[in-house]
Amino acid sequence: MRIAVSSSTFRRPLAAGELTQLEWLERCASALGVDGVLADVMDFPRRDAEYVAQLRKVAIDLGLVPFGLDAAGLLEPTGAAAREDALALAGGFGASVIRTALPAPGEVPPATFAEVMGVAKAFARDAKAANVTVIVAPAPGTLGEDLAGVKHLLKDVDSAWLRACPSALLDDQGPKDRYPAYAATPADDPAAVAARAGRAWVILDVPAGDRPWDGLAGAVAALRRADAQRVLAAGREF
Repeated sequence: MRIAVSSSTFRRPLAAGELTQLEWLERCASALGVDGVLADVMDFPRRDAEYVAQLRKVAIDLGLVPFGLDAAGLLEPTGAAAREDALALAGGFGASVIRTALPAPGEVPPATFAEVMGVAKAFARDAKAANVTVIVAPAPGTLGEDLAGVKHLLKDVDSAWLRACPSALLDDQGPKDRYPAYAATPADDPAAVAARAGRAWVILDVPAGDRPWDGLAGAVAALRRADAQRVLAAGREF
């Protein structure tokens, strides 16, 4: 299992200037020991190519994989500029995924669904050209309230470049389901997360609060122990 964390957890200190993106990367490596990071597009103080390339280099030098970006609203019909910006940032940062969510149902949910599906198909083509996978997380108040809702729209889009990002505790994964990443929180059972994720990426999210580093550090340590036990048990079976 490979663990990544998002800068969205640190929105308050980043916005207040108490923490810079570069300091965030350094602490993700030294204090958390995670494998990778997702940089939320809202947390970039600059988006010029020089700065983004520097951010990527610092991450790699610290032993972190610049795994992805977090970007809200990318599948909104009015989000063309945001989609273009996110793909450009992903290219500069070296991200392999962009995580987003579906928009709200709107006044006429079937019409919104059809419009969003068209947007998603076009975005999937652009993502393919950029060699970036867009992963869609279930979110309350959206067309994808749960994993079934997300999969319903993605099935109609039918693109390998637009995938679901379910909870690691999902209970309806089919034998052919393969996901680029799973989401987890410190409240989830580490053993269950490790068993579900296997060798996949786990994006560890914690609610923004006064002590996000502490919450993440404990969760990362628990997941590492659970994953080590999973690997040991698997070795014993052979």
